[in-house]
Amino acid sequence: MGFKRLYQLGIFIVLDTLFTFLSLGFFGPSLKFDVHIIYQKLFLVDGYSFTKSPFELISLFFIRMILLIISAILIINKKDPIIKTLNVPCLGFSIVSVSYTIIKLLAFSENEALLYYPGLWFLVSWSWLVSPLFCAFWFFGLSKSADNYTRLFNPDEEQPQDNQTEVEGNETETEESKKKAKRPTWKHVKRLFTFSFIQWRWFLTGLFFLLAYSGVRIFIPYYTGVIIANVVNNKGHYELFKSVGIMAGLTLASTILGGCRGGSFDYATSLVGRRVRKDLFASLVKQEIGFFDVTKTGDLVSRLTADCSSISDSIALNINVFSRNAVMLMGALFFMFSISWRLALVTFIAIPVISYFSKVFGALFDKLGETMQTTIANANQTAEEVLSTMRTVRSFACENEEAARFDSMLNETLNIGKKKAIANVGNTCMAEFSTSAVLVAVLGYGGHLVLTQILSSESFISFIFYQIQLGENLMYISWVISGIMTSVGASRKVFEYIDRSPKIPNDGECNTNVKGDIKIDNISFVYPSRPNTTVLKGLSLDIKSGETIALVGPSGGGKSSIVQLVEHFYEPDEGEITVDGVDIRDYDHKHYHQKVALVAQEPVLYDGTVSDNIAYGFDGATKEMIEEAAKASNAHNFVMEMEKRYDTKCGERGVQMSGGQKQRIAIARALIRKPSILILDEATSALDNESESLVQEAINKCSVGLGLTVLIIAHRLSTIEKADRIAVIDKGEVVQIGSHPELMEDTNGLYNSLVNRQIMDGV
Repeated sequence: MGFKRLYQLGIFIVLDTLFTFLSLGFFGPSLKFDVHIIYQKLFLVDGYSFTKSPFELISLFFIRMILLIISAILIINKKDPIIKTLNVPCLGFSIVSVSYTIIKLLAFSENEALLYYPGLWFLVSWSWLVSPLFCAFWFFGLSKSADNYTRLFNPDEEQPQDNQTEVEGNETETEESKKKAKRPTWKHVKRLFTFSFIQWRWFLTGLFFLLAYSGVRIFIPYYTGVIIANVVNNKGHYELFKSVGIMAGLTLASTILGGCRGGSFDYATSLVGRRVRKDLFASLVKQEIGFFDVTKTGDLVSRLTADCSSISDSIALNINVFSRNAVMLMGALFFMFSISWRLALVTFIAIPVISYFSKVFGALFDKLGETMQTTIANANQTAEEVLSTMRTVRSFACENEEAARFDSMLNETLNIGKKKAIANVGNTCMAEFSTSAVLVAVLGYGGHLVLTQILSSESFISFIFYQIQLGENLMYISWVISGIMTSVGASRKVFEYIDRSPKIPNDGECNTNVKGDIKIDNISFVYPSRPNTTVLKGLSLDIKSGETIALVGPSGGGKSSIVQLVEHFYEPDEGEITVDGVDIRDYDHKHYHQKVALVAQEPVLYDGTVSDNIAYGFDGATKEMIEEAAKASNAHNFVMEMEKRYDTKCGERGVQMSGGQKQRIAIARALIRKPSILILDEATSALDNESESLVQEAINKCSVGLGLTVLIIAHRLSTIEKADRIAVIDKGEVVQIGSHPELMEDTNGLYNSLVNRQIMDGV
């Protein structure tokens, strides 16, 4: 590898030397190569003159040679890390070389005869071209690092490490971050613009008005100079009012076109915001349940609100601002070169420096933007968590503690904001200084051209106005780059969620009628959020159609995990679960969950009416069907006692209902779809004895009369003793199975112990 780099280094040195000395040989009025001229220019035989001698360009060549020779010595001595430490100085040297070459060309132009020397143009062109080539060769060839490309364009971006430490506790790395490295910034920017241009019609309309607006505005500096020149040169009122009239017409046209441009881009912004939120939410609701186990709700809500707003507002706005200033910048450059190519070149002296600092600050804004959005998401998560559990907060008098915790979250965001403000100060100062420095240089050099009668005063005045406009355009473009980098930071997580494929795709197509035969065959299961804890170990269980089976056992034994696997919330690590002989993964998602209904231990009601909650997810529910399901779950009576009856609002998370009422509405929500399999996960735990007996009677009728398969998880003896079979689950295994009388006969069994404990406790 070292030999290869030395070989490439030798080729670069030979080419640089050849082109440099070849151009020096033609540094004369004729096309004849002259070695004597090379000798004169190298050793300053004819003296030194800043406007005539190429001494500085030759010096840049020798500096390149010294750096390359040093790198060769380091490669031979295997000191690669030292070469990497010279990356930034080499980049700075290349930038200075490009800028200084332009300055030297302007110096040569003071002697018009030199402009006819072929070697001069050859030397200037090669010096200007070899500087970025030297930088690229140093980074990609000599530094010998796979991440050089990323570091060149994103110097502040963290690089992937070969040895990554495992995250301890419940914080686990996502599979996506293990499989692929962070998307490069330029690809992410491309993705942002591609996403925005889905609304191409309105962006195209805005672009049309933008081009017209910029085309009008581009003449304003010219006629401003004409008006001033008419006044200074006393050309009379006719010429003055003529130019003022043209200016008034241009101003009116630009005002109308600017308004249409702004309106088009604003509407495009709204469309982009809707599309981002729509795609993100559509992706989130399709993710597997395990995803929500490890991802905080507040974080997701923050992505849907703050991050999506940042993307749509910033990108659409920056497209607008960038397009307007880019078009006006190109127009300004055209007129500036038409007026004076010498003065126009002065403007380009600072562009390499501005570009470098824009890249540096852009990468910094990208990193700070992503970090800030993360802290905002954490604060939103804290707020959502506290506000949704206010009863618990109030019961433990933790208001001040929670306020302090939220304040600490806000302080984290504030600290990032401070860093961003400091970076913004640096970026703005650099942009302002560059603009002012170029303007001062233009004024000084332009005054020199006017005094030497190379440029007229009228043209110089027009050029100054174009220069001022150009400075504003460059400053706005710099701000745009910073804004886009902020959007990149804000959108990384958003696009990660949009692109994320659920680990449980729910893409089955089977929609045959479900009878209710459930077979759980040798399944083992570990929750994704707790990879080191085995929940089920080779568990097998057969449930016949129309059978009522109860799952009992100590807490944490795996009962609820069985239910969640049957519901296809998760997939087992080993084994399979079939319903009527068909793997549950092969069933159509919507069809399967119409036939398999779950009433959870903690039912969730939505902020709608009782009717809406009972009919949730069931298409074509009629009023009669809703009332029938409510009667079956013993909910009808208390609903009819309410003022608005079935139109009564349940409140967020069912806060307007008692625990027992919520559970009976949830049972009605399950029964309305007339399922083949009914799963009750502690569904009667909050009911009083009378309501429980009525609900139990309704469940028995469903099981016997309708032939439903009923799977019950319960601790109450009254709920489970009438089940056809009872499976005792302990430590992820079925340790006993049978009817209540059969299990009670085993006096040493776990079930007998559980039942006796309930009787002794008065349950």
